[in-house]
Amino acid sequence: MSNQCTRPDMGGQGEGGAQQRAPTRTYAMTTNKVDNPNDVMTGTFPVCSKATYILFDTSATHSFVSLSSVRYLSTPSQDLEIGLAVETPNANTLLADKVYRSCELELCDRKLLVDLIPLAILNFDIILGMDWLSANRASVDCFKKQVRFAMSNQPEFIFRSMGVSKPLNFISTIQAKQLLKSGFEGYLAYVVDTKEENMRIEDVHIVKEFTDVFLKIYLVYTGSRCGICNSYSP
Repeated sequence: MSNQCTRPDMGGQGEGGAQQRAPTRTYAMTTNKVDNPNDVMTGTFPVCSKATYILFDTSATHSFVSLSSVRYLSTPSQDLEIGLAVETPNANTLLADKVYRSCELELCDRKLLVDLIPLAILNFDIILGMDWLSANRASVDCFKKQVRFAMSNQPEFIFRSMGVSKPLNFISTIQAKQLLKSGFEGYLAYVVDTKEENMRIEDVHIVKEFTDVFLKIYLVYTGSRCGICNSYSP
């Protein structure tokens, strides 16, 4: 179990006020980078009133939000005083110069604040790093997969992770476009529930009382053409 960390935190979160300026890194950009996905600590919580899939990552120096989740944040972005160079698991470096401060996170019926840096991460909506964990005096028990919070003037509480609960084989729209441009094949598929019954005119309130006057319209598909056939109900 990790000890309570005194590392400086970012301005809008926890109990501190100093902005962390340490070199930035994150090692859990996707669940595919984890040897055993069930060993990671995740959960789904409201952030700015939007259900959000979150990873607790003690190897990340800062807290990040995916580019696709930025639109749900209710706070405006601000410029970072110092731009960040974020080291990724692929040994690449991503640049970040924005931050969304004081975003409200609901965890175990408590409302906490978190500063989020937008970054191109996958599978997770938000990664909570050491800046947020230390600011909220969190102790991480990797064996039990739980996080204990011991904030001052508040009762202790514990979050218990259920492991990865989200499908892993997802890519972003941007990645999909890049793969298609590179020559990869793409397929458009859709699913139809064959067990679902089509609605009948008798199932519609009021209408069912006048089946003799309502017109049924059928869409008839003939190859790539679509026609309309009209017939009266008996």
